[in-house]
Amino acid sequence: MDVGDIAGNPIAQLAFLILSAAGGYKVWRAQQPTEAKERADSEGQIAALATWQQLLEGERAARVKAEERADKFAAERNEALQQVWEMKGQLRAMNETLAAQTSELAQLRDQLRQLKEQIHAQ
Repeated sequence: MDVGDIAGNPIAQLAFLILSAAGGYKVWRAQQPTEAKERADSEGQIAALATWQQLLEGERAARVKAEERADKFAAERNEALQQVWEMKGQLRAMNETLAAQTSELAQLRDQLRQLKEQIHAQ
């Protein structure tokens, strides 16, 4: 078929128009699923990002709670250590007092023994 045949023939022009429209429609339909796939892929990526963001926020919240528990534990540990050191100081002071009282008791026993010896000697 020659281009000159289409120009003067209305039926050929109509056939050419119909074939062109059919070809254009076919190309348009071939692109539609691709666009739908791209839209679905984009929506899926958005949904996946939202899910990842929720997971990340949950992990961050868990990390904050863990850090708070660790800080609380450290504070309690430091308080317990301080109490242990205070008790060690109190024990040291009690031991010194006990040693002084034991020494004083020994002196009093010596004096008592000497007095008994003086009484028995007379």
